[in-house]
Amino acid sequence: MRVTRSRQRTSSSNYQSVSENDSENNCESPRTVTKSKRKKRSSETVPTATVTPTTTTTTTKTTTCHREEQIKEISSLLICHTPFVYITGPPNSGKSYCVDQIVMLVRQSGSTVVLVDMRDVLKVQGFYHSVLSQLNDTETSRDTVTSRDTPIPDHTSDFVRLFSSSVTKPCVVVVKHAHLLNQLNSLLFASVSVLHQLTSGKVSVAMISDSPWELVHLSNGSTLSPPVIVYIPPYSRLQMVDIIAKNLLQEHSSLCTEVDFGVPELENYVRLCVYDTLAVYTSSLREMMTSASALLHKYVAPIQQGELKKTDKIKLFHRVQPELVTTMTQLSCVPSFKSSLELPYNSRVLLVCAFLASHNPARLDKRFFCKGKSSRRKVKSRKGSKLSDALKGPKTFPLDRLLAIHSSVTQDGTIPCSDILMSISSLVSKNLIVRVSVDLLEQPKYKCLAPLSLVQSLAKESGVDFEQFYYNY
Repeated sequence: MRVTRSRQRTSSSNYQSVSENDSENNCESPRTVTKSKRKKRSSETVPTATVTPTTTTTTTKTTTCHREEQIKEISSLLICHTPFVYITGPPNSGKSYCVDQIVMLVRQSGSTVVLVDMRDVLKVQGFYHSVLSQLNDTETSRDTVTSRDTPIPDHTSDFVRLFSSSVTKPCVVVVKHAHLLNQLNSLLFASVSVLHQLTSGKVSVAMISDSPWELVHLSNGSTLSPPVIVYIPPYSRLQMVDIIAKNLLQEHSSLCTEVDFGVPELENYVRLCVYDTLAVYTSSLREMMTSASALLHKYVAPIQQGELKKTDKIKLFHRVQPELVTTMTQLSCVPSFKSSLELPYNSRVLLVCAFLASHNPARLDKRFFCKGKSSRRKVKSRKGSKLSDALKGPKTFPLDRLLAIHSSVTQDGTIPCSDILMSISSLVSKNLIVRVSVDLLEQPKYKCLAPLSLVQSLAKESGVDFEQFYYNY
């Protein structure tokens, strides 16, 4: 009994000492610590607990972006002075947000960050001035050198010399839209990528571009040093729905509390009314956020008035359906074109036919474009089915269907096929028609992106009775 009491006393003393250390350092609970090795090892694990608060604070800022892994990887590479990092990914994949977070983390580590957006640079001297002015403003503690007094070099060798003389501590050069720098001057692109070799200081270069590294490498030759390539994948459906729902909860917090809407209800709203409808027109996260915030008040209005409940998803969606058709044209989801374009006659008629092929249902081609009357009975379609067809947006159509509609509308098949193909290629180059099929062996398929107002004006100029062939929803 004496031995057990002495063990209990020693264990209680150890328990108190460990609990005191845990309370001072904000570590885990005493029960989890007592299970591990005590005495010396418990004192060794205390410094690791002081590092955990910093890591948790950085991850909580980026939880709604679903880019934590990429931000952590790129920031660790730049903090460890990796010479050349090339960040690539498709448009609307969150590269700009990642760059903003990375710049903040690198500046917190004590390094100097020089950020250049190539969309604002028109000449090579503008790039020189942007880099050197930012470097001088951050490196000099006194007001001896200002952005106006920074010399503008004429050659790349002078720029490298001034850059190396201005760097006194670790520096990171971040270039947005780096493919524009390669188009501006390929020699400057190559020299910026090897700044760590041309300067004596610790210099890292991070380039962000939509173009993959293979295209830049082929256009610039084999003189470039291989970088560390970080690929940022596009947002998935679940990620975009989660980001938009959490943004709506922060932006419309009072409205959500009034209707008792949480993240699950907002995710159902975004998935049903916003993403599944507008994904045909755009993949931009900002445009979908704008559409979701504009439609939320109209979606919640029947719940505020007591007409419907928040569980009536289908009925609420039918209330928003007419508004979705208008928002697809009012917001920036549909590409904006001029009300009239200078196109030849064949291209104008072909664009009208492409609009009809992309918006009219294929089952009604015999009804609109055949001369003889069909013997099938006409089935009355409901208004809900028409709205659901309209919400699907422009649909793909094969080339054979476009040629058949064109011959029926013009009532003249004397136009050679080569002229039609040339007109299609010109419309594709102007982004009025988009080719969807990728395989060259299959029949080409297209989709018309022209708005209704433009097609109506072109049909009126060409003398085509548009209302006779258009299936108005």
